[in-house]
Amino acid sequence: MKKLYILIGLALVNTIAFSQKTSVIDNAGVGIKTFNARQAFLAGDIKKALKLYTEANTSKPNDASILFHLGQCYNALDKPIEALSYLQKSESIDTNANEDLHLDLGMAYLSDDQLDNGLKEFMWHKRKYTSNPQKQKDDEIDHFIGECVLAKQLEAHPLNVNVKKAGDAINSEFEEKTPSVTADGTRLIFTSDRPLLVGDMKAPKDTKDPGAQYDNVYMCNWDSSKNDWGVAYPIDNVNEAYAHTSCTSISPDGNYIFLYKNDLHGPSVGGDIYYSKLSKTGKYGVPVTVGKPVNTSYYEDGACLSPDGNTLYFVSERPGGYGGGDIYKSDKLGKNKWAEPVNLGPVVNSIWDEGAPFMAADGRTLFFSSDGHNTMGGYDIFKTSMSDSGQWSVPANLGYPINTVDNEKGFTISADTRTAYISSDRKGGEGKRDIYIVDLSNYSVLSTDSANRKPKGYSILRGMVTDPKGPVEGAVVVVSDSTGEKIATITTIADGMYFITLKGHAKYKVKVTNKGDKGTGKNVFLPDSPLGTFTMQEDFTLDKE
Repeated sequence: MKKLYILIGLALVNTIAFSQKTSVIDNAGVGIKTFNARQAFLAGDIKKALKLYTEANTSKPNDASILFHLGQCYNALDKPIEALSYLQKSESIDTNANEDLHLDLGMAYLSDDQLDNGLKEFMWHKRKYTSNPQKQKDDEIDHFIGECVLAKQLEAHPLNVNVKKAGDAINSEFEEKTPSVTADGTRLIFTSDRPLLVGDMKAPKDTKDPGAQYDNVYMCNWDSSKNDWGVAYPIDNVNEAYAHTSCTSISPDGNYIFLYKNDLHGPSVGGDIYYSKLSKTGKYGVPVTVGKPVNTSYYEDGACLSPDGNTLYFVSERPGGYGGGDIYKSDKLGKNKWAEPVNLGPVVNSIWDEGAPFMAADGRTLFFSSDGHNTMGGYDIFKTSMSDSGQWSVPANLGYPINTVDNEKGFTISADTRTAYISSDRKGGEGKRDIYIVDLSNYSVLSTDSANRKPKGYSILRGMVTDPKGPVEGAVVVVSDSTGEKIATITTIADGMYFITLKGHAKYKVKVTNKGDKGTGKNVFLPDSPLGTFTMQEDFTLDKE
């Protein structure tokens, strides 16, 4: 139809008066731009579509259809204020400018936290298509109505938590996301697309795409003297020029960083999971792929380890899932070997997208982000708990103000459960997305009735296993509670170290075995601390058989 319109316009040029030529040519030019803009929008190139619609709007400032599409572009770019300015003007000119006008108005109002107005527009759209239930289903109108209703409920009953920006040492005018903290709360890693600094020099621009911004991984350390985080710095060896490298998690002991790499000019195009190991020199090594069967030719991301290091949780878009990105788990079979991944199932995974899994220190509570389930708008953070039989509970929304009508992702928490970190694009940020600190001192996020209980955090038991030859790699450390029930089984790493998070103020039996050595064990009492995560060192020496 667009092509036919242009052809008719051009044909008319030869038959109408000269004084009308400019008008017809201008209209044809607007038609070409709006056609190309629509194609760009459908192809996902929103910025190109916005540019073309803006040019068309200059020629036809009161065209309700063009105004609608401008608002739609700004909605897609998560800019609700700009979207509302165009959508409201479009509605004032023609309430039927587009069949989705009220749907997009509702989305913009919801994103701007104007919940009553959003609900009004969504209900208008639903009533308009009462006789077309398939249209209502395709537009997911009931889902958006549910978001408005839930947002009103949660905002009316805020949690007893304090959420604040992480500060200039971490956040910038660029995008910061995927925070992850070690169990003792002393090291924080995150991803940023700020210009990468190598020493005192900026990395050179990508000659294939000079305007490109690439994700890189940064780390900062807790400064106890200032009671704040030190200035973040890029991690040597981990980042790569002209490729997207983002962190997904740091292991509880800080010895491993899990990464998502998408090399636009190399073998990792599409996205795979890698890991970087901390060396004896204190530097992280060059990333190594996790390999099959975790990685496939499809998108994989979001890897994190369970506290005992025996289970890897991650996100994949491989066939056989329930939605876009699903959460899977894979059990450790041996050194750098993982079992065939298992989907966590339809209780956890929705028909939408799940991402950013994080297993808490209790080894049972899994936090993740989702734009499905019962969200307030965009992505929210949820938690689900694994029973003794391995079944997952129905995911629970963490509530407001941890979640908002904007997008919240990347939840991570220290072992003492008093401090969490999230990434969000909520109002008042420094850049496109920022990292926020959540004070959970008066809210027990691991409890089923969290609002009524103080945090009961976890402590850290760590130590070294040696024999007459030195540190022992691969020694098996079994931890049992005071009743003799086995709680965890872990193995020592190359430097003979073991690390486990356990409930504080409790007695444990620790037994250590290794092939060719006599086993040993001892009873330990692991304290807790009201000031932070308590760490206890308990070493073991093995004798030869």
